[in-house]
Amino acid sequence: MKNKVFRSMILATLSLLFIFANNYAYSEELKYNFTSGAIYSYEYTRQDVSIVNALNNTPQKSSSNQIIDFDIKVVGFQDNSFILDIGDDNSRVRRYISNKGALRGAPSENKMIFPYFIIFPEGDWTVGTTVNQKDEFTAFGKQIPVIWTLTLKKIDKLKSLADITFEAKFNLADDRIYSKSLSLNGQLIFNMAEGVIHEATWKSNYVSKLICKENAITRDLWNFQKQTAHLLKMTGVEK
Repeated sequence: MKNKVFRSMILATLSLLFIFANNYAYSEELKYNFTSGAIYSYEYTRQDVSIVNALNNTPQKSSSNQIIDFDIKVVGFQDNSFILDIGDDNSRVRRYISNKGALRGAPSENKMIFPYFIIFPEGDWTVGTTVNQKDEFTAFGKQIPVIWTLTLKKIDKLKSLADITFEAKFNLADDRIYSKSLSLNGQLIFNMAEGVIHEATWKSNYVSKLICKENAITRDLWNFQKQTAHLLKMTGVEK
């Protein structure tokens, strides 16, 4: 009898240790950790497909591809912010970024030009949990509210990589004759050892409609849809 009780206690203890160890193994604090003086090289690929439909006309479709090489030069770290010069040989912008990804400053240019930095939550982030963040961006001549939803899908301890999915919901107001919608979702691979984005893919979809209401009938006079596939990947680093 005593042996059975002893074995039960041992099994219960081992089970608790496994649960605690498992939770610890799958929780991590994610933060940026750029090395001062380093240059991180990236390639950004964008593929656009647009369709325009007008009443009684044949739909018009167009597409385009674009590849941009740029780098992030780390000037230094000051006042709890990384000082980053982002761009290529022709054009550069300066950003001040916290170790969580929050924008602390953009001296001269529009801060929305390079929205590459996902903002990580404070403290440890457990695999399988989701965080929501409120933000806004400038479009159509005004500030548009947006809610970001980030989910930590998995952590590869051996490769020191975190897999994160993200989506954004934009609050675009409609009126009686014109409506528009914008959605965005994607996936991010974050290198925890280096503290930098390793790769990111996302898709955005924009739809706008001009409608006509006649009595109880609503017709689309004109609509425009643009789907964009984005790919961002690191191509090298110099330290």
